[in-house]
Amino acid sequence: MYFEFESRTQRGATWTPMIDVCEREDEILIIVEMPGVDKSDVQLSWNHGVLTISGQKRQHVPGKRTHYLCLERAYGQFRREIEINVAIDRKAAKAELENGILRISLPKASSKAEPNSIPIL
Repeated sequence: MYFEFESRTQRGATWTPMIDVCEREDEILIIVEMPGVDKSDVQLSWNHGVLTISGQKRQHVPGKRTHYLCLERAYGQFRREIEINVAIDRKAAKAELENGILRISLPKASSKAEPNSIPIL
């Protein structure tokens, strides 16, 4: 199985989610670490064999009069592109974001999939 991973970040971005890609007999499973990211801030799309995971990790400021003594967490926009050279059944693709982990299931198909967006449950 051949996969091509590319991490693209917009100018000024300091955070990129980490991913695992697994191949099973009937699906490709992608697991993405996204702590503190709301599902409304994530977009998934499938176009010509490339899965794009993009969005934004927002900084949650505790109050207006906050003076940080230490700021180690990274925030910002992100974009990951994963080229998958396997025919995918786009209608059966699904994604779930729970407890900071995004799981994307891409069931294998017998023909190439058309461009599609994937809803996050």
